[in-house]
Amino acid sequence: MTETEPTLAPGWQAQQRPPLLTRRFEFGSYAETRAWLDTLAGWSERSGVYPDLNFGRTYVNVTLGAQGSALQPEDLRLAAEVTALAVPSPVGA
Repeated sequence: MTETEPTLAPGWQAQQRPPLLTRRFEFGSYAETRAWLDTLAGWSERSGVYPDLNFGRTYVNVTLGAQGSALQPEDLRLAAEVTALAVPSPVGA
């Protein structure tokens, strides 16, 4: 059985020169933005991946630089992981 190639997670934009992925995440309040930034910081510490961030009161722009000279499947997986961090956990989880 072969692993399927990952696809670009919804909302992300791919750029080839230089190779990078970008996405804007929007939140309902500063508290939500701050909580997500804290979650992203924990993910960065665990994964060793430190995206470039630009943020305001209710948004965060995330840029992931490619791991090589071109976008690779791993770059798409990282984007999907960051996207998953923005999905609220079910109540009681």
